Amino acid sequence: MAGFDDGDSFFGDDDLDALPQDALQELENNAIQLTQAQTQARLQPPPSSDYGDDFDDEDLDDAVVIDQSRTIHSVHSYPNRNVSGQPPLRDQYRPQQDPNPSPVLPSRQRPKPPPKFNQPDRYQSQPAVPQDDSLRVERGSAPPSQPDSEVQRLQSIIEELTKERNALKNDVNAKAGEISIVRSKYETTVKQYAREMEAQRKLDEDKLAKQQKALEAARIAEKNAATERDFIRRDLAEESERVRRLNKAREAEKKGLDQVTTPQKKKALPHRDGFDDDEIEIVSPSKISPSKFQKRLTGSPSKLGKRKRKAAESPASALQVIHSEESMESNPPAPILDEALIARLGIQDDRFDFLGMMLDHRIDGNGLRTFEELGKHAYPSAPNESFQAIILGKIPSLGFKKSSKDLEVDFCELLINIWANCAKEEHYAPVYLFIDMLTFALELNTSSIAPHIIDSLLPVAQLTADQVAIKRFQKSRGPHEKYINVTACMSLLYLAAQGCMSDEGNIKRFWKQMRWDLVLFMLSTNQGPTDLNLMLDLLSTSITMETFGALPTEMTYAEQTNHILDKAGFHLVETPVTLLMVNNRESANKMISENWKEKDIFRLRIRTLQLMIAMTRSPFCCGVMESNHLLIGRLVSLVSDELDALYDYKPGRQDSARIITLGFRLLYFLVTKYENLDMQKKLSVIPGGPQKYILCLSRLHFSEDDLVLESGIEPDIAGLAFELLGLRVTPEEGDAIHDAFSGA
Repeated sequence: MAGFDDGDSFFGDDDLDALPQDALQELENNAIQLTQAQTQARLQPPPSSDYGDDFDDEDLDDAVVIDQSRTIHSVHSYPNRNVSGQPPLRDQYRPQQDPNPSPVLPSRQRPKPPPKFNQPDRYQSQPAVPQDDSLRVERGSAPPSQPDSEVQRLQSIIEELTKERNALKNDVNAKAGEISIVRSKYETTVKQYAREMEAQRKLDEDKLAKQQKALEAARIAEKNAATERDFIRRDLAEESERVRRLNKAREAEKKGLDQVTTPQKKKALPHRDGFDDDEIEIVSPSKISPSKFQKRLTGSPSKLGKRKRKAAESPASALQVIHSEESMESNPPAPILDEALIARLGIQDDRFDFLGMMLDHRIDGNGLRTFEELGKHAYPSAPNESFQAIILGKIPSLGFKKSSKDLEVDFCELLINIWANCAKEEHYAPVYLFIDMLTFALELNTSSIAPHIIDSLLPVAQLTADQVAIKRFQKSRGPHEKYINVTACMSLLYLAAQGCMSDEGNIKRFWKQMRWDLVLFMLSTNQGPTDLNLMLDLLSTSITMETFGALPTEMTYAEQTNHILDKAGFHLVETPVTLLMVNNRESANKMISENWKEKDIFRLRIRTLQLMIAMTRSPFCCGVMESNHLLIGRLVSLVSDELDALYDYKPGRQDSARIITLGFRLLYFLVTKYENLDMQKKLSVIPGGPQKYILCLSRLHFSEDDLVLESGIEPDIAGLAFELLGLRVTPEEGDAIHDAFSGA
């Protein structure tokens, strides 16, 4: 005991050992009771919850039951304890670690318990002591932990309300945005509607003003027409009266020449003043109508009431009256005029203009008229009747009862008929005159004449061209070549085809009349540059969605079109030649071949490429070009050759650059349109085709870095070449090509 000088302990170990075992047990029970009583007194009862009871069935399982009968006296042993005092707010929420705290003594400090009293499970095995319901305390919901659960519950409620508030705010903002959008759209619509109404109102006003002006102009025109009509009626009446008077005068004159009598004596004048009544006019002669003024006849006055004697009763013969020339010249007999004829002469008729221009046509502009030249020619079977007489005899039969278009067509049909008869009799000398006149007629009215004459024109025109084209194809000369101009004949056919292009039915009917063998003949280089280009132009008119070239005859249509395409594509890679006649003594009438000029070759290849590019608009023609096994190889060879010529810096560089552009565009279209195209097979038709293809693509692709020699090639060709190069080579090969051209 002496060792505890600091006043912290009042008992020693011996004193504790001397205490009976029941005393220690009673002290522990009193400590538990005092601690719980103090805690219940210091804490305020929790507020009642609006959400139900504060205690659950699970909390009652952990409750501790204390017997107040045993510990009630312990409460009175501490009268000076502040039981009803309210602890601070922080003490209410302080967690309690030990469920069975030791009692707090006010008069002394709590001694430090020995280690054996600090075991947490010391009293777990003791049975619960029954006590009143009012003294039950829930272990799991001890007073310090109840505010925490309540705070958590309130916080969860606050969070839910906050979330709900935020959701409502978002909904309100969304609705406000929608309302703003709708309002802006409504305002925009209203403004737009107002502008449209204003514009429509202005348009209506302008339209109304125009209609009013037109109505006023129509009224004025109607008034003028009515006035003019009245004048015309009056003039017509006066002219009719004049014509009748002249007719009567002529009839009287004819009768007077046959039987001349003495002039009748006029009736006696009523005034008998020695003057004629005609000389005394109450009204001025200028105010008398012309008909009344001309009715007055001059002559000697006759006695009033005198009986006229007939000429037959006179015993003397009639006197021969000699009319003076002055009187005949002063009053010449007027011709009999028909009112209907006069009215028809005033009508403007195009038929007379067409006939006038056709009859006045000249071939060269300085020589004789074509119509006069036709007077020098006649059928061999009827040499006495010239073509001029035949045409003049047929013109009246064309008639005035038909329309102007019928007259033009009939006149052309007349010329074609004479031409056909000449072809039957093999008389081709005047054919150039008919071709020139028909060409002139088609130039005047192409679309109105051509569809009506192709059925009769094409057979005779092809028959005439055969006389020269077939002989040229066979590398010889025909006897009629000096009379037949094939170029003029093909130009006439091309002009007629252009007149039929406005209607697909007419152009199909045109090409149904064409013979595909003549097309092949005319695509030969022996025909010359002009005729070959005309045939290519004529072929361009046959491109439709379902047709190309002449319609099929004995072979299939695909075979015909392939033959035509092969013949046209032949000129892309081969050098064309022409035939020349040698008339020297050693080799008379011998044909020799000569290469075309460079400019003619460029023109032919450009025209051929333009024809093939035009064919790409037709699905049928695209299929024909895709199925042709020579076309793609020829295009690659053409581009390769023109690139070589371009790098050689020869004359005609611009034409070579244009050929490269057109040919490569066509090649790109065919390769990219048909993905399943067998390029290896297509390129195998030319020597070194795959290598030429890759080399051409590489040259064109890398030409964008050096636009000196390739200045005429269009800029997008390099990109197209790169795209085709990517489809052909692997990445490793592409890198090798890049290194090769970059190093060069």
